[in-house]
Amino acid sequence: MKRPLLALVAGCCALASLVCLVAQEAGPLHAPDGRAPQFISPLYLPPKPNAPFTAVAKTVWVRTLPDGSTVTSQNERRVARDTEGRIFEERVTFVPVPNDGTRRMRVHATDYSDPVEHTRYHCDTYTRVCELFAYYPQMTGTVIPAGLQPDRTTYLTRENLGVDTFAGMQVQRSRETTTLYSGTIGNTKTILRTVDYWYSPELDLNVQVKRHDPRDGDQTLWISDVSLSVPDPATFQPPADYRIIDHRKPE
Repeated sequence: MKRPLLALVAGCCALASLVCLVAQEAGPLHAPDGRAPQFISPLYLPPKPNAPFTAVAKTVWVRTLPDGSTVTSQNERRVARDTEGRIFEERVTFVPVPNDGTRRMRVHATDYSDPVEHTRYHCDTYTRVCELFAYYPQMTGTVIPAGLQPDRTTYLTRENLGVDTFAGMQVQRSRETTTLYSGTIGNTKTILRTVDYWYSPELDLNVQVKRHDPRDGDQTLWISDVSLSVPDPATFQPPADYRIIDHRKPE
């Protein structure tokens, strides 16, 4: 009985020694950890009826590091809207700039928003699952008054930059500057955030937006390859072979 017990003890000691050796070679052990995720808000597509279009939505994101160097990434995705105001959007991964061709943009999801049926499908291309939510779009045309904001710690100014053209359409240009005074969000100095807009009344859409914020870097978002023809109705139908999970609350 002693020999098996001694063999078991010896085996455990050998395993413990191996674990210690691996730990010494790999460095101190720790629990899994991850960096804080960073997100960018895409162009908002309102469900305007009788204003169909298809386009390619593009984004360039430049972040400046403390040493003055920059990190640049970009993506582009297909978007569309039909005469009923239904919206189709691809969700695409970012790739670095410059890119040697080894990093390619990938469509990781597609969204289908229907203001008539009040539904929004978010379809994951990897799991082949569409999550169904109730869809009630944001109201456009609501303008926040300029001046000192209700929180008493931020100040908003708005400038009219006049009329211009973009992608063959007439647009109204404007700029908003938000001043976040020191102490507003834990900041020790005042932060200025500026956003330039190219707004198309015809599409009820910001066809280009340029954001500058020292916290998020410089973001330029715009649409290109714009067609005002009515898109194929199949564009606004979620994939028939995806599984659907309904998150809507029963009425």
